[in-house]
Amino acid sequence: MGLTFRLHLYAFVLMVSPLELFAQIDSALILPTEPVGTVELNISAFTNGNTENFTYEYLSVFVKDKGEKHRSIAIQGRHEIKGDYLVFSPYFPFEKGMTYVVKAKHLAADNGHSFHSFQLGKKSAIDEAKVVSIYPSGDQLPENLLRFYIYFNTPMKKGQALKYIQLTDTAGNIDRQAFMEFKQELWSPDGKRLTLLFDPGRIKRGVSTNRELGPALLESNRYHLSILDGWQDVYGQNLSEKKTKKFVVNYAYRQSIKTKEWAIDSPTANSYNPLRIHFDRMMDHALVQSMIQIEDDEKNLLEGHWEILQEEHLLQFIPTQIWQKGSYQIVFDNRLEDVAGNNLQSLLDQKESKKERPSNTHQTIAFKVKKP
Repeated sequence: MGLTFRLHLYAFVLMVSPLELFAQIDSALILPTEPVGTVELNISAFTNGNTENFTYEYLSVFVKDKGEKHRSIAIQGRHEIKGDYLVFSPYFPFEKGMTYVVKAKHLAADNGHSFHSFQLGKKSAIDEAKVVSIYPSGDQLPENLLRFYIYFNTPMKKGQALKYIQLTDTAGNIDRQAFMEFKQELWSPDGKRLTLLFDPGRIKRGVSTNRELGPALLESNRYHLSILDGWQDVYGQNLSEKKTKKFVVNYAYRQSIKTKEWAIDSPTANSYNPLRIHFDRMMDHALVQSMIQIEDDEKNLLEGHWEILQEEHLLQFIPTQIWQKGSYQIVFDNRLEDVAGNNLQSLLDQKESKKERPSNTHQTIAFKVKKP
């Protein structure tokens, strides 16, 4: 299976409770052996060959805490069916030295699930340093794109980003003034995610920078965003290879975001089926998960995890508990943005819209969960 191997659980040492161990007979579970891997579960016994009816409670992955239990919120990733297997692919590679717990559906278990632990070696400074992903993920981006997110598999040295990042057009011309230069670069706490911000002066029409240099991106043109391999991580290792994202520029996002126009696919009661939100544009993937919540009719927040799909045009929420029949609402923080920096209150470029900002801090969309 490439990066994975099949586990027969009697031969595997697990860090779980006696009750969980009792439930751990051969479950046809396939665990990863390297960080860039997947978790796979044979679900043919549950679906009788009809994999269209599977639900997301069959397979989830958690990080084990100090108390030897999994955390309440599963790590985020994508579920898909491949033959008889339900395959979970995390959005970001598994970390070496970290213990994960897999919660897998099991017919013989008392509670319907078995729990399995795995660890991918020890954390080491000699791991290959590389770029693992760049967002937005699509290859067609709006002319007024505000930022890129660049993810690495290791903490990088700070203060060097613009020395090793280049934006070039198809003629090979490098735009050395496309991005904002900060005294303190915009890094995540673990040093693995860089927020690369375009100079807003190149985006906003009518300002001096835009008049002098023009937009950084022009509609219908093609560009390359390159991260050069000379950049070192905090351990002194160079990136193992140059990473290039190729994309074409589409029309700018100049229209206000109207949440009421987003299409909502409601789940059915007594299921773990996802709630789906279809956006009218590409949304900022780093903000959607922290600025959208689900409430029941008594204002209780629902626990679950989010999956961002279709090049940030689709967001789905998978609950940790089955849906109950009733009324719910999706709560959107007004600071939620699309990839051009337009939030739910206003546009980044106000040239064509100078409406007063609403006084409320959020917007909502109501939906109902009904019986099938």
